[in-house]
Amino acid sequence: MYFKLNQLAMVSLLSVGVVGTASANVYIDHQNQNIHQGSVLTAKTDLTSEQLQNPKVIWKDEKGVVIGTGKQLSITPDILGNSQNVMACMSYINPEDQASNVECSDVLPLEIQTLVGDPRIHETTISNVLVGKFIAPTEEVTLSFDVIDPDSADGDTPLTDDQIESAKYTWKIDGVTIYETEDKSDKSVTIPETYGDGPVKNPVTPDQKLTVYISVIPTEEVGSGAGGTAVDFDISENFPGGNIADNYYRPMLASETMYDEESKNIVNTDENGVATSATGEGVYGFAALPQAQAKLECENRSPKLRLVENATDFAAYLRSNTTSDGLTEHWPYDVRMFWTNEKDDSDLGQVFDYFNGVGYITPDTDFKVIGQDPDSLALVVCEDIPEETK
Repeated sequence: MYFKLNQLAMVSLLSVGVVGTASANVYIDHQNQNIHQGSVLTAKTDLTSEQLQNPKVIWKDEKGVVIGTGKQLSITPDILGNSQNVMACMSYINPEDQASNVECSDVLPLEIQTLVGDPRIHETTISNVLVGKFIAPTEEVTLSFDVIDPDSADGDTPLTDDQIESAKYTWKIDGVTIYETEDKSDKSVTIPETYGDGPVKNPVTPDQKLTVYISVIPTEEVGSGAGGTAVDFDISENFPGGNIADNYYRPMLASETMYDEESKNIVNTDENGVATSATGEGVYGFAALPQAQAKLECENRSPKLRLVENATDFAAYLRSNTTSDGLTEHWPYDVRMFWTNEKDDSDLGQVFDYFNGVGYITPDTDFKVIGQDPDSLALVVCEDIPEETK
């Protein structure tokens, strides 16, 4: 279900202190599901990638309080307890005139009612939907999720598989079904390299979304009836040098970012992370971005990630894993610095408002933490967000 801007939207924009253009370009998608704890709202736009550059999204409530950033907002008990409605506002650059624009969605009430009352009460809900840490062609991903039924004996505890009578999973790429099953235990899918029903297949590329639709019916002993949801995930490119290193994700490729990279923002390497001037097959273009954009790129991933938080820990990790057969051996570690979200607290760092980067210093053959001007161009490594900080 989409809630788009109408003529009243400008009043809402002014009331929350956001100056924006009243249009129907930005809207909130909640997959036609009732709003409840664990719901994931997604800010979407009718504009194409050719019509906007560097999009940034914030979420505000009716009091003007920023309650989230990034394309997706997970509804928490704190949000339900303190906010009556939400609005998604998107800032972007118009490529035609290179001017900045802000457009906001219509207000989405959090107290959506049905004929049987508040949908947050006595409703089977599906939350914490994941499909593995990395989604790319040829990678096998496995679906996991929690089903909460408030009418079960322990309403706050996720149901077990034995308490789920039946389920249906539908996997789609850009709206095209790639796999569907009613076997509740069949939760793994290999992401194809191409998709489509016709003789000419479409390649799977990083600008597409993987959408998983889930519907479940608990057993009669549980009681509240069916539940369903749908969640979008970003598709990435498969880098032969390794995609995941524990909680760290390999540097983002230019093809995976929202940023409109110029040549200065792209560092080409071969499959072993070695810089190259070659182009074409077997060459991987890594994104080198300013610090603020690097932070934004991680926050706008689906599911949401964060830019590396602790520079010292990351340097130590690279030091111990950039070895023969190490997890980061073939990452492009000596072509640019890596950004972190840690402020440089040295005297000069505070004066110049630097952020810490991590770089491989060739004379020392070691990874060091070094303060960097936030406008420097460095590689983007995201990490998982710890549960306790979500």
